[in-house]
Amino acid sequence: MLSSIGHDVVTACAALRAGIVRPAPVIGTDVLDLESGEMVPVMGHPVRGVTEGFLFLGLWMRMAERAIRDLLTYGQLPEPEQAGFWRTCELMVVTPTLEPARFPLLDEPVDSAFLKEDYAGTLLELTGLSIPLERVHSFPAGHVGVATALEQAARIIEGDRAERCLIVAVDSYLEPDTLDWLASRHRLKHGGNPVGLMPGEAGIALLLEAPRAVEARRGHVDAWVQGIALADTGSPRDARSARRDGIVLADTLASMSPTSPFRGDVVADLNGEEWRARELGGALARLGPGLSDARLILPATSLGDVGAASGGVGVCLAARAFARGYARTNESIVMSLAETGRVAAIRLGHPDTPGAARQRTLG
Repeated sequence: MLSSIGHDVVTACAALRAGIVRPAPVIGTDVLDLESGEMVPVMGHPVRGVTEGFLFLGLWMRMAERAIRDLLTYGQLPEPEQAGFWRTCELMVVTPTLEPARFPLLDEPVDSAFLKEDYAGTLLELTGLSIPLERVHSFPAGHVGVATALEQAARIIEGDRAERCLIVAVDSYLEPDTLDWLASRHRLKHGGNPVGLMPGEAGIALLLEAPRAVEARRGHVDAWVQGIALADTGSPRDARSARRDGIVLADTLASMSPTSPFRGDVVADLNGEEWRARELGGALARLGPGLSDARLILPATSLGDVGAASGGVGVCLAARAFARGYARTNESIVMSLAETGRVAAIRLGHPDTPGAARQRTLG
């Protein structure tokens, strides 16, 4: 994990648990301060020393490469030179939705070949991982991208097409074009818009592995993936007729919390925007006591909105809570809401959960 409060997963998760924040003014993006009447910079959460001066694919690769190297170290995984391990691994790259409105460099929406060759191909060269390009999958799905990639990875592993899948998710809301895109839609938080978001950026790398494979190499397990649910409300964020009743989200969360009431941690990607809060509020009202005892964790309070990396941040936080012993129970849920109207939930279990070896492992 790479973030504004730590350049590795251990430091970042410890800092987030401690409530550490490192906001900084975003130079070049000013808003009107209603009290002083002057233009002031928007506040954001940059990854200092890593992303300055880089844009788009270059910025993504800077974060992705560091996240992968942190995974290799933290997970005590084979080095890139050990081709036998990595050649049979699938690579899932998770990115923002590639819409020209946000990325003017793109004249029109791009296909998966762009992400596979221009992004994933270069990333593999930088890291030295010997994963063939034909084993690369792309998920330009924003906030629900990690859950979508995990679902696909689980199908691949359960179908015996691979023993392990590497999931890499990156996003930055601090690029100039993205900041203009957010500002034009009145989504940035400032004195005149207290229900906006603070832009952040992050890179995440996860390894999903079949239990038999991790046992064969005597690797360690951080969490069991016990379930993944994806649904679509049919109401994009900017749809005028959008209803924020939380019905679809409530059903999705209920499917991931078989024990009622659920008393574990729920890591949610709320970012300060009203539409997200209304969606979750409606879901919690419908679920009643089923989720009222859960502990809600909001990473954006320390990191800002990290877009497509947010689901991966949630997984890292839940897994580290299991490892350090401060998780509330042996189960956690990571919840995601996308601007497109899609919702997702991932249920994770403690590595020592009885009978969990039948599930997929996260290292």
